[in-house]
Amino acid sequence: MESLFSFLPPALYSPVYNAVIILMCLITCFSYSLSQGDVALKKSNSILYIATFIVIAFTILLLGPRPVDKAFTDTGYYVYSYLHIINEYEGFNFHTEWMWNNIAYTCILLGMSSKDYLMTMMILYSGLMVLACYKWMGHNLWVAVLFCFSSFSFLSYGINGICNGVACSLTMLGLAYMVEQDWKKWIAVPLFFVAFSCHRSTALPIMASLAALLIWKKPVYAIWAWLGSIAVSLVASDAITAFIVSTGFDSRMSQYANLPDEIAEEFTNYHEARQMGFRIDFLLYSAMPILMLWYTTVKRNFQDRTYNIIAITYTLANAFWVIVIRSEQSNRFAYLSWFLYPIVIAYPLLRFRMWERQDRRLAIILTLYAGFTGFMYFFYYR
Repeated sequence: MESLFSFLPPALYSPVYNAVIILMCLITCFSYSLSQGDVALKKSNSILYIATFIVIAFTILLLGPRPVDKAFTDTGYYVYSYLHIINEYEGFNFHTEWMWNNIAYTCILLGMSSKDYLMTMMILYSGLMVLACYKWMGHNLWVAVLFCFSSFSFLSYGINGICNGVACSLTMLGLAYMVEQDWKKWIAVPLFFVAFSCHRSTALPIMASLAALLIWKKPVYAIWAWLGSIAVSLVASDAITAFIVSTGFDSRMSQYANLPDEIAEEFTNYHEARQMGFRIDFLLYSAMPILMLWYTTVKRNFQDRTYNIIAITYTLANAFWVIVIRSEQSNRFAYLSWFLYPIVIAYPLLRFRMWERQDRRLAIILTLYAGFTGFMYFFYYR
């Protein structure tokens, strides 16, 4: 399938996407800034659901059947692997990420071209994320989707870290079912299984979610654990990273932690990832959902079982990243928590009545949120 946007030069795909999504965020923020109440907490009208569908379709049609070009660095690797899957297919080799390989193999058997394959992965990546948003914040899916699609990491894992992105979207949907209190909670089991079989590093957020459900139920304890992880990172980050590599728990995690220069140069955001040391900028960015968790559950004492599980999962997974923050490609460790970042921010804004004229507060937060993504993309990384 050829892209409807094939007339665009490859280098413009990402800027066009970011510009459109950020514009939608700003228009929405302007609308909410004029509100005198809390419309965001109420059910959206049908026009906003249509607008949500249009934005989802735009994202899939623009970024799905994209060309193989240096503008999409890791896309070329995925396309090459896909086209050679017949020669390298290992069946159900459980020492590999066999589910991901079998998905690609099935697409080949169905006669899909490489662009059809990329389109399918984009549908899975964004579609599963939207389904999770619908389960949690379906009354205002428009704003929930804007938070997710304008997220700092959304684009990177939609067009570069595709396997990780799809696996984390599966994990997100699994988490959405896990918080159910009837038979539907068991749907999380196959979703987590498929996610782990696609990308074994998802074991981290899966284990964090189980800890949040069964053991670590009070948000304040998770916050203290996250603060403690900073101290541990300052003292013993290198030793712990070396231990993780030595365990062989996940070969890809080991590779990220110890990439040689000639290999690392092939990965996304190489120059940023190679900035070794304690990444205070990444840490401050990661702290915003922790601050939201503290404000809602400790300062304001809002108690919502679903939100607690989501936010504690983020906090515990992010604490692990903080400990190994000095490792190569630490941004890829970070995504194992960052994929929940927009949910931890958006959920209380759309579910809890925290302030008078809450719509105006939401407008400010979404403006800052999307503005940060725009600043990082259009200015910082340029």
